[in-house]
Amino acid sequence: MLYINPERGLHLKTVIRKLKKSVVAMLALSLFLTLSSISVSADGLEDLGKEVDGSILTNEESAEAIWQNVARGSILNQGIGKISDIGNRTVNIYGATLAYKTCDKLIVKMYLQRYDGGWVNCGTYGDTATNAASMSRSYNVKVKGGYYYRVRVGCVAQKGGTSESQMPVTNGIWID
Repeated sequence: MLYINPERGLHLKTVIRKLKKSVVAMLALSLFLTLSSISVSADGLEDLGKEVDGSILTNEESAEAIWQNVARGSILNQGIGKISDIGNRTVNIYGATLAYKTCDKLIVKMYLQRYDGGWVNCGTYGDTATNAASMSRSYNVKVKGGYYYRVRVGCVAQKGGTSESQMPVTNGIWID
């Protein structure tokens, strides 16, 4: 029941008119918010499937690149790079260098990159091991949402006067 106080001068028509305006305003706001959220999602994923500088832009939760050496007499066996979305706008980047034999020095250097019309470095991470045949490193990195990210991994093996290197590059993964 709607009670109207005649002393305050409210009329049923006035109340109904105000309610209609409120309902129309709420519907307009709901429509605006719905369309805004749809366009934000579409903007970010419009490049999905595109290949940029050797990486495909994907909406996968992780991407991995493995370089394998099959040449005889080499010291560098494998280079591995991986990027994973671990939630809360955080990615895990992983890199590994594997040699055929114990080396004087192994290096893993990871370049975290964000796609913004082209790949832009947003962090460099890595380490060096001595007298080792393998090494790997993993880092959790907070990133901005609304972009694709990939990792390039510099894998270096040095023994005596010989140095071999490769740089596996992952595909890009979308981070909301």
